[in-house]
This record gives sequence, structure tokens and C-alpha cells, in this order.
Amino acid sequence: MARYAQGKYALAVSDISGQSFPWNEMVTQWNGLFVHYSEFESKQPQLNPYPHQADPTALYKVRVQQPPADALRWLGYNPFQTYAAASGIINVEQTDHQRSYGDTVRFRGSPTTGGTTGTLDDGVFVFADISNADGITGAKICLAAGYTIKPGYLYANTSTLNGGIDASTTTVLLASAVQFTGVATGTVEPTATNPVGTPTWGVLIDTEILSYTGVSGNNLTGVTRGAFGSTAATHNTGATVQLLKTPANYYHFTVNTDTATTGGIKFGGNSVSSGPVTLKAIGPQN
Repeated sequence: MARYAQGKYALAVSDISGQSFPWNEMVTQWNGLFVHYSEFESKQPQLNPYPHQADPTALYKVRVQQPPADALRWLGYNPFQTYAAASGIINVEQTDHQRSYGDTVRFRGSPTTGGTTGTLDDGVFVFADISNADGITGAKICLAAGYTIKPGYLYANTSTLNGGIDASTTTVLLASAVQFTGVATGTVEPTATNPVGTPTWGVLIDTEILSYTGVSGNNLTGVTRGAFGSTAATHNTGATVQLLKTPANYYHFTVNTDTATTGGIKFGGNSVSSGPVTLKAIGPQN
């Protein structure tokens, strides 16, 4: 069989530029084009995708995620408000606090890394007490033992039950709903449990919180029993029903011994936090 010529004197026309080049300087590209070596282009890697398999639908040996330990949460400006004159009840605003009835919460003022005043936590930070206001001592608000809280902004609006209810009844008839009508129609901040911001209010009857979404006549509508960590219970006719504003974004407690002079006064300033009684360090623990 005859051999191919070596092409020492031959010319070839590039399939890309159409120019003539020495034949022995020509190469063949990945797409079959016969080109001069100066025009050669490698194949784009994306033209050769790797085989793809669907992701697994489940994990082996899964465990339910545990809730994180409570930590400091910074509150907004002037988060505290006294309830009424001669009362020790303090309302606290904390959007989407995710706290429950009976939780213990400790309040702290501005943190520093030294000094001799305020409350020392774990030998690291010193937290100043907040300023006094409306007859309430700041140091009492920042009590080291903390306070047991109840969700909801406590209003003076009250009524009584017109008929007793057991622990499962969701039809709640009041003696008069005049002070409750229209209060559940305003806009509220979205929360993790209420992402669209649908207004949800509550009432406090004895030690139970009932959430509701509206009023029809003297009836509360959209009632949920044992809300926000409270326990559904039996309540007698004539029991006091007290209005709670947006329990997902507010809670209240009774300060130790002090009472308000005027009531309705906001205070606390900046750099106020809520959290556990004892702080835990973040990171590896010995």
C-alpha cells in the first residue's frame, strides 16, 4: 500500500479563517475542523457535563433538632411600660418573643467589661441597671432572679363571663364585649408562628390565656384554649376576663415591691436585653 506524502511543501486551507498554512502545521479540532495550530480552540468543558443523579430523599439515622439554649435578646427602645398608678405590673414589648406562660426572664441593662456597679455575670461582663422611672427602681427590673412572665400586653379593659366554661369550650360569652369590640382589627407585626401578621389578641381568665381573632355580639370568635403555654381550665360564671394585646409580641410581669406613680409611662432606654437567669458561654465547654 502506498504511503501518504509528508507534506513538507504542501499548503492547507484553514476551516476557520480560510487562510493557507503549511500542511504540517495543521491540526484537527475536537469538532473535526482542520485548522492551523494558532487557531486551535479546546473543547468547552460544559459541553461534557458529568452524569447527574437525583439527591437522596431522606437521611439515615436522623434526630430531631433540639431547641437552642436561651440567650440574650436585645429589646427595642423603651421596651417597658407601667400598667397603672399604684400597680407593679410592667408590660414588655418584644416582637416575636416566642416565650410561654410561666417562663422566667431576666432583664439586663447596658453591658460593660468592668466597673463596680450593676450585676456581674460569670466574671466576664458587668450589666448596668436601667434608670428609675415612674416610681419603679431600675435595679428591681434587673432583679438577678428574674421574673415569671405572662404573654400579652395587659389592658385595663375587662368584662366577666356570662356563663361558666369547661376546659374544652371554645364558645366564650361575655357579660359585655363593648371594651373588646374592634380591638382585634389592627395591623400587628408578623411573627414566626403568625407570618402574615393576622391580628391575634387574647384574654386572661384566672391563670389561662385564650387567644381570639374577633368579636361577634358579646361572643369572642376564633378562640383557642390554653394559648401561649397556659393550661386550659374550667372557669365559673362571673370570672374576670381581662384583655391582652398581641401575646406573640408582648408579655407582662409584676415587679418586686415597687408600684408605679402615674402609669402608662414607657422607660428602659437603649441596650436593654432579656434572657435567662444565668448566661452560658458560647463555644466548646469543658
